[in-house]
Amino acid sequence: MALDLDEQEQMEELKALWHKYGKLISVVAGAMLLFYILFLTWNFYVNKKSEEATELYQSMMVVNPENKEEIIKISEKILDQYSVTPYAGRAAIFSAKANYSLGKNDQAKKKLEWASSHAKEDAIRAIANIQLGQLLLEEKKFDEALNKANKVNNAGFKGLAKDLAGDIYSAMGKKEDAKKAYSEALRGLSSKNNLGNFTQEKLEALGV
Repeated sequence: MALDLDEQEQMEELKALWHKYGKLISVVAGAMLLFYILFLTWNFYVNKKSEEATELYQSMMVVNPENKEEIIKISEKILDQYSVTPYAGRAAIFSAKANYSLGKNDQAKKKLEWASSHAKEDAIRAIANIQLGQLLLEEKKFDEALNKANKVNNAGFKGLAKDLAGDIYSAMGKKEDAKKAYSEALRGLSSKNNLGNFTQEKLEALGV
């Protein structure tokens, strides 16, 4: 009988708790279920878009490199329709290169700005910032160019970013800053490739 009373007391406690918190529990459970459904739906959407973007990106990769307009056309389609995929950032880089080759520097910078902020891959964001910094250096916008170089945090591109910073400081006439940047660049660049050797030559030209 004592067991029955204990069970009855537990049931009464549960009823009281449900009466007090039941509505809140239902709302939370409903919200969690909705979130889970949305999560699955979003994943399905992204995966579907990625499959479609893959085909389009591959079609761009086989375009004759001299056909700049076609590269731009396909890359624009990827950016417009598949911005949620990693291919959008890559397409922006290709579009920037093609636009630059056609002398459309403003369009090139626009694509690189987008990639530097929205690309899904950290390496693509790093490449975009470096290329954007190079364009700004050409325009003698030194502070803006340096800002882009300093935004690169990807370890694989630190050497290139520091090399760019060295070029910027050198163009600004800041010899000591340039030497420091080139020295830091060499720690991230292999001495066995042309870029590492070129950076070394630039450093030596400053009197090191």
